[in-house]
Amino acid sequence: MIFIKIIFWTVIFLVFHSYVFYPVLLWIFRGAAVRREEKKTDRDVTISVIISAYNEESIIRQRIENLLSLDYPKEKVEILIGSDGSSDGTNAIAAEYVSQNVTLIAFPDRRGKASVLNDLALKANNEILIFSDANTFYDKNVFKNFVRHFSDESIGGVCGYLQLRSSDDNSGGKGESFYWEYENRIKELEGNFHTTFGATGAIYAIRKHLFRPLPAAIAITDDFLIPMNVVAQGYRIIYDKTVYGWEDSTESSMKEFHRKIRISAGNFNCLKDIIHLLHPKYGFIAFGFFSHKIIRWFVPFLLVIIFLSSLFLSGDSKIFAVIFDMQLVFAGLGCIGLILDRISHPLKLFTLPYYFLLANLGLLIGFFRFLRGTQKAAWKATR
Repeated sequence: MIFIKIIFWTVIFLVFHSYVFYPVLLWIFRGAAVRREEKKTDRDVTISVIISAYNEESIIRQRIENLLSLDYPKEKVEILIGSDGSSDGTNAIAAEYVSQNVTLIAFPDRRGKASVLNDLALKANNEILIFSDANTFYDKNVFKNFVRHFSDESIGGVCGYLQLRSSDDNSGGKGESFYWEYENRIKELEGNFHTTFGATGAIYAIRKHLFRPLPAAIAITDDFLIPMNVVAQGYRIIYDKTVYGWEDSTESSMKEFHRKIRISAGNFNCLKDIIHLLHPKYGFIAFGFFSHKIIRWFVPFLLVIIFLSSLFLSGDSKIFAVIFDMQLVFAGLGCIGLILDRISHPLKLFTLPYYFLLANLGLLIGFFRFLRGTQKAAWKATR
């Protein structure tokens, strides 16, 4: 009985540590953040924007026009669009802009995003690689706000702020947007203290010489592994909310659910390449990586342990009986959230439990896809 109680409270602590205690610690010690001075450079840093696209004819023209309108010397920017076996009008539309520093590389066969990014990064000519998506739009000052950080030699990459816009009748989008803002705040605190872990795939930049080729044969989360490879080389990834972009959130909770499955499988596939960063010799990197990422990926299993152990202990303790009942209430709120989602009338009281449970179920399924190796490297955007 005592052993089960120890397990229960240990697991409770881990969950609360990842979601609550760790962010609070970052906030408390924000005064110990890395102090740095941005130096003005006497030249404009050259930029290569990298976009992997698959069947994006509905949005690719607007995306290119957006990039061409940004406030930065045009001769210092190249835009590389890798079309991953697109079968619609994506290639024809992108080809219209080849005279404006836009390079279209149309791959005949679909191989997956990692393969496209590897090829585009190799072909890029400039100092800074900016990774983006075909459906993301940037504020006019994004390029300037990105490059000003690279005057600090300790900074290897910059993660920008992506606003997710969702409709009022979309539970998945509403839950995703709330969680997104929470994660952005953690990224900001981490980046100020030392380094953030991973980036937002639609709006981040790294020094080109720090890019390491991605595994192309398996599904991976590129916007996690690329920045973590930068961190592994001794550089920092910082977060800057003034590097601002926006895009629409996923259209439905089910699409968000499938996205979580894919990301979960990809995260676990990445782990073997960066697991060494958990060694205590890496200090805050090891602590933050464990607190923010590793624990979070295993929360589905921790929730099962909490549920079963509290059920076992509830017969002899009112405290554990209350804790068990609270879990049932939370699950009930999530079920109501599911029903409201189906009739397109989400309410925050029910949407957040619903999204939390749905996201963790996605993590769990993604873990088993990772074990079986069934998550494909090529996938379709969930929007």
